[in-house]
Amino acid sequence: MHSHPSTLDRRQFLKNSSMALALASVDVPHRAHAQARRLSFEVTASLYPWDLHDEGIEPVLDNLQSMASVNSVYLVALMHHEKRPLTSAVFPHNPVRQTWVAEDSRCYWHPHLALYGKITPRESDFAWISDTDWLDALSRAARKRNLKTGAELSHTLVDRQRIDAQFSACIQRDIHGQPHSIVGGTFHLCPNNPDAMQYTLALYRDLVSNYDIDFVQTCTIPLMRGGVDAGGCFCDSCMAAALKQHVNLKKIQTVLLANPDSPQALQDWQHFRFDTMTRYYSTIHTHVHSIRPGIEFRLNQDFRNYMDWGMDLPALMPCLDSVRVCDYSEQKGSEALMQDKNGWLGETRKALGDDFPMLSAVAVRPKATPDLIHEGVRIALQNKAVGLSLGHYDGAEFPMLLAIKEQLTASGVAVPATLPSSTKTSTTKHS
Repeated sequence: MHSHPSTLDRRQFLKNSSMALALASVDVPHRAHAQARRLSFEVTASLYPWDLHDEGIEPVLDNLQSMASVNSVYLVALMHHEKRPLTSAVFPHNPVRQTWVAEDSRCYWHPHLALYGKITPRESDFAWISDTDWLDALSRAARKRNLKTGAELSHTLVDRQRIDAQFSACIQRDIHGQPHSIVGGTFHLCPNNPDAMQYTLALYRDLVSNYDIDFVQTCTIPLMRGGVDAGGCFCDSCMAAALKQHVNLKKIQTVLLANPDSPQALQDWQHFRFDTMTRYYSTIHTHVHSIRPGIEFRLNQDFRNYMDWGMDLPALMPCLDSVRVCDYSEQKGSEALMQDKNGWLGETRKALGDDFPMLSAVAVRPKATPDLIHEGVRIALQNKAVGLSLGHYDGAEFPMLLAIKEQLTASGVAVPATLPSSTKTSTTKHS
C-alpha cells in the first residue's frame, strides 16, 4: 500500500515539489497584485442576466454603489439549475418578473467555441438571455465606473441532458460505481477526467482571454462529500491518475468495500483526494496566470467542512489568490446563529493565516435584518476580512444593502471607489 506523509509533511513537500515550481513561475508577476488586494477593501456584488435585463445595468450599478459602497461586481457567468430568488417567494425589486428558474448549467456569455474540445458550454434556450453577451455588457458598464470586474463558474458546468447522452464517462462515481446527482439534478465532473479538465481549462481561457475582468471565481463542486460510501471518486480516470502517483486505488476500493473502517486504506484514500483537488486548483491557477499574470483566481469556499470534500485548504493556498467564505447566516434571521458565521470565518482565517486575502459573504436577503447585517460586517472585520461579497442582488432587500454601507462607515472602513485592476495581457478575441 502506498504510504503518504503526514499533513504537515505533505505541505512541506508541496513547497518543494514540481507543482510549487510551476506556481513559482507565475508568482512574481502577480505578487504585487496580491499585495494590493490585501491593502484595498473590496465590496463586491454578484449579478445575473435577469437582474441586468429586467432592471437595466445602469440602475443596478447605481443601487449597488449608492446603497452598499460596492466597488466590484461579477457575473455568475455559468449557472446551475435553481429557482430564483432562492430564499423568498418572489424577487423584492424586479420590475418584470416575480421569479425565474435558472436553466441547468447554462453560460451567459458568447463562448468562443474554437477554444473547446469534446465538451462546449451551453447557452440559454431563451433569446432574451442568449442574444446578449452579458459578461461583456456588465464589464463594459462597470469599467466606465472604474469598478473591479469578475466572473464566476457556479456549481455545475455541464447539464444533465448532455451528461446522460454524451458525457457519462466524465462524471464522478462513488465506491460502488454509481454517480450522485447534486444541485439541479446534474452530476459532478471528475477532476481527473481528461475531457472534463480540458473543458474546465477552456472555460477559464475563454473568460480570461476575451473579457475585461479582474478575477475568476470558482464555485464548482469538488469531490463528492462524505465517507467511503458516498464520497468519491472511484471512476476509471481516478484509477489511472492514482497509478501515476503510485497509488493503487483499485486495491483501496477493494479493501474499503470489505472493511470501510480500514485505517490505512482510509488514509490513503483521503490523501489521494487531497492530492487530486490540490492538483486541480493548481492547474487552473497556473493556466489563468499564464494567460494574464495579474488575474485573481478566487475560491468560493462553499464548503465549511472542506476536508469532507477532498480539500486541504492550507495546502491549496499556493493555488489560490483569494478565498470567499460563503456563509449566509444573516438570512436565517437569528442573532444566535451568527456565531456560526464567526466560527466559519475564524476557522478559515486560522487555516489561511493572517495575511491571505479572505472575503466574507454577507446575505442581504430575507430573513436578514439591518442589525444582523451590521453584525455580519463586524464579524467579517474581526476576522480580518479584506472585503465583503454580497449574496445576491436578485434577492436583496434595499434596507439590507444600506446596512452594509452603514456598518462600514460606523467601523471606520474606508472603501475606495476604485480597486487595483489586473494587467490585461491579451486583447485578442478568439473566434
